[in-house]
Amino acid sequence: MRKKILIILLIFVFIMGISSLGPFNIISKFNEKGALKDFISSDNTFKELEVLDIDYRGSDTYFVQTQDGKNVKNFIIMRYDSSIMNGHWKVFEETSKEKYY
Repeated sequence: MRKKILIILLIFVFIMGISSLGPFNIISKFNEKGALKDFISSDNTFKELEVLDIDYRGSDTYFVQTQDGKNVKNFIIMRYDSSIMNGHWKVFEETSKEKYY
């Protein structure tokens, strides 16, 4: 009986260890918007810009609208994993819009 409880406990600890480390971190999925806000506050691209809106677009991609005085700038920020343990953010600034037909 003790062996079964010990095995179940070890399996549970192993699964929790895997889920809390690496890019498939369950905790970071719940707190990804907070991680994005931390990235925005530390990145040089967003200095002197006021963030107006953050919109999730799917697949770890966010649309961020900022304002600098009267100018509104739009950014696309994507999270990608370069390896099992390393996640990074890519920032793309919207330079023009396509014409809608």
